[in-house]
Parts: sequence; C-alpha cells; structure tokens
Amino acid sequence: MNWLRNDITAAEADTRRDHLDIINRVKSNDPDLPALGIGAILNDVHTATLLAEAVRGNTNLKRVRFYEYGGNMDHFHMVISALSKTNVSKIIVVPWSQMYPREGDLYAVAVGKRLIALQSNLTRLDLNSCHIGPSGAIALSTLLANNTTLRALHLTENNIGDEGAVAMAHMLKNKNRALKEMVLDNNGITAYGQLALRNAIYDDSSYVELEKSNHILQSYFDNPRSVFGKSVMNDVLLSHAANLRCKSAKSAVTKKLKRVLSKKYGVALHFESFLGADAVMMPHVLGWVAQKCDLQMIYELKPLLFNLLERGK
Repeated sequence: MNWLRNDITAAEADTRRDHLDIINRVKSNDPDLPALGIGAILNDVHTATLLAEAVRGNTNLKRVRFYEYGGNMDHFHMVISALSKTNVSKIIVVPWSQMYPREGDLYAVAVGKRLIALQSNLTRLDLNSCHIGPSGAIALSTLLANNTTLRALHLTENNIGDEGAVAMAHMLKNKNRALKEMVLDNNGITAYGQLALRNAIYDDSSYVELEKSNHILQSYFDNPRSVFGKSVMNDVLLSHAANLRCKSAKSAVTKKLKRVLSKKYGVALHFESFLGADAVMMPHVLGWVAQKCDLQMIYELKPLLFNLLERGK
C-alpha cells in the first residue's frame, strides 16, 4: 500500500501548496485516493480546518495513517470528528519518537479514545509501539467494553504489563463480544497477566465461568511465544481454534468443555448412557454430553444433571 503522505517537511518547496493540493483531492472525492496519511498538515489551523471540511464529504477514503506531528490537539480532534462521518474502517497511528515516550503515550491514547468513541465504521485500530503503557490499556479497555464495531486492535510493544493485560482480559470476558483479534506481542506480560488473558477465553474454574468466557476472540498475538508461556499456551491455542472454527458460542463452549473434562478428569467417553448414572459418575456424564451434544442440549438436560448432583450430596 502506497500511502499518500501529506506531512511534507518545511525543506520541501511550497509545502502549503502541496497541502492544499492534497486537500483538493480529498474534497473532490478522488477515487484513486483510498488511503491518506495525515501529519504536519495539522500544524496549521487553516489547513487543518480545510482538511476536516474536505474529509467530511469524502466517501472513497477507507484507510488513514496518522504520522507524528507537533500541532495543536484541537486540530487533530477536528479531523477525527470529520472522519467519523466517513467510510474509513482502518486507522494506524505511527509511533512518536522514542525520545518523547510520555508525549507519545498521551497522543496515542487520545487518538485511540477519540476514534473508538466517534468512529462508528472503524473495524481496525493499530497503535503498535505507541507507548500507551498500563494506564493507556486501562483507558482503552473501558471504552471498548460496550463497543460493537471494532474487530481488530493491535497493541504490540506498548509495555502494558500485567495491569493492562488484566484490564483487557476483564473487558473481553465480561463485556466486549465484537473483537476478533487483539495483538499483544512484546508487552512485558508475566504469568499473572497471561493467566488473566487465558481465563478471558477459557476459564475452567467452573462450568458457569467457562460459559461466561469470551467465545469470539480468535487471536491474541502474531507470535504466541511473545505473549504466553508454556503453562497456558495450549489452553489459549485450543480456545482460539474453537472460537475460530465454531459457528456459535454454544459450539465453542462445548469444545472447551470437552477439553476441561479430558484435562481435569481424563474423561473421553462416546457412547455411555447417563440416564441412570449416580452422582459419582457426573464427570463421565458430562464427558458423554460434551462429546455428543451441543450446548443447547446441555441446557435441556440441566434439570437431570442437577438432580444427579443433589442425589450425591
């Protein structure tokens, strides 16, 4: 993808004219302009205002990349508000200089929050290497809790740590059912945060918690070893596969339940009858159900299963 970048340096001839040429192309709804880079053009209030006006009426833009710039954040918010009226579905924020990580953190988080709040067509947001840190991850997770449009969030190398990972895990397990991809490579997440992320999609502490887990998310990573250790890796990979291959949450829960029964109880029965089973046979009962039924059938059998549990008390 050749991005049409408009953050031309002052050393280049007639920068303002070049900016105005770009704005005119956006305003004319140029069909050959599906991707736009936005940078130094925001330094000037006049060109920023003209760009916002041009963007608002554009229907061909699909992708936008924000480059590092030193302009007023009000100029940025003006363009973001205009983008919310367009068909742009993918936005990338190029990381700020490593020399100014705190500024980059504030900028990237502001971008992410504003985009998630306003951009109804946004399906992918890329904030790789933008220094958002744990606080930025927490802020984004709060906004994403009730978001229904974003499908992919890329946060590689943002140093979100365990605190940020736990916030994202809580959002995924209890709220968000839209995200299919969240890339968290190289974020300094230890075993504590890894377990929280695993439990978001595969909580085997009880059947109720397993059912509440997220059955939509299909990936946490580009490279699994950059996020997870051996202790949770297999559970995560199986859960991703179940979420990806199953057509419904009910089917995904059934596949995960089969793993719980096999891993915890060593149960993998196919043809056993459970109608007269004693309570001590409950693991085997559930093993049979997991092998032969989808979750809807498990719901229908709940009264019987509860009766078996009561008999064993």
